[in-house]
Amino acid sequence: MANTYIKIKEKEIPVMIRNYRHTNLIKMYFKGNVLNISKSKYLSKKRMLEIIKQNEEQIYEQYLKIISKENDKMKHWYTGEEISYKGEDFCIQIEYVAKKRLKIILDEENKRFIIEIPEILKDEDNKAIIDKYVKRFLCIKTKEYLENRLPYWSQKMKTEYYECKVGDATSKYGSCIPSKKALHFSNRLIMLPEDKIDAIIVHELSHMTYANHSDKFYQLIQQYIPNYFEIDKWLKKNVKRVMI
Repeated sequence: MANTYIKIKEKEIPVMIRNYRHTNLIKMYFKGNVLNISKSKYLSKKRMLEIIKQNEEQIYEQYLKIISKENDKMKHWYTGEEISYKGEDFCIQIEYVAKKRLKIILDEENKRFIIEIPEILKDEDNKAIIDKYVKRFLCIKTKEYLENRLPYWSQKMKTEYYECKVGDATSKYGSCIPSKKALHFSNRLIMLPEDKIDAIIVHELSHMTYANHSDKFYQLIQQYIPNYFEIDKWLKKNVKRVMI
C-alpha cells in the first residue's frame, strides 16, 4: 500500500518509499499505478523531492500511460461486455426495471450476468454504484464458496484456522496471519477457475506452517497442488480477468 502521495500537475500520484542502509542510489519505478522509490535512509526528504521535481515530466507521462491502460481493463458495464465467474466468461446484460434498487442476477445455465438498474437511473453514469454492488455480490459468492472448500482443504492438510474474512483486495488474492490463524481472501477469488482457487487456498493454509516463501513452503504446497508453479504463472498472466 502506498504510504504517501505526490502532486504533479493535477494528479495525486501514490508513492511507496523504501529506505535502505547499504545504498547510495535512488531508484524510481512504477509497480501498478504506485511510484516506488528505493533510496538510502540517509537521503533527506528535501533532496528526494528535488530529484522527483527534476524527473516529474517523465513520471507524469508514465503515470498517465499506466492509468490509461488500467481504465481499458476496467468494466464499463454495458450489455455485451464479459465478466469471469469461476473461470468462465459470462455475458453482461443491462436491464432497466421499475424497481428502486439495483439487483444482480447470475444466470449460470445461460452464462448471463444480469444487472437490473432502476429506470430512474437510466440517464445517469452508474459505474460507481454498479462497481459497489458487483463487489458486494462477488464477496457473497466468494464467502459461499469458501464455506465449502476451505474446511475441505483444512482437514486434508491437517491445518487449523480460526478466522476467514473476504474483502476487496486488488493487489493479492489472499493473505495469512499465522500468529492469529487468520485468513483473508479477495472477493475476486470467485472469478477464477476452481483449480486456481484451490491453489490459492492451499498457498495461504501452507503459511500456517511456513510464514515465509522458503523451499519447504513450496514443497508443502506441491504435495497437494503438484502443478502449483504452472497455476501461479497463469494467475500472473491473467490478472485482467479479475479487473472491475
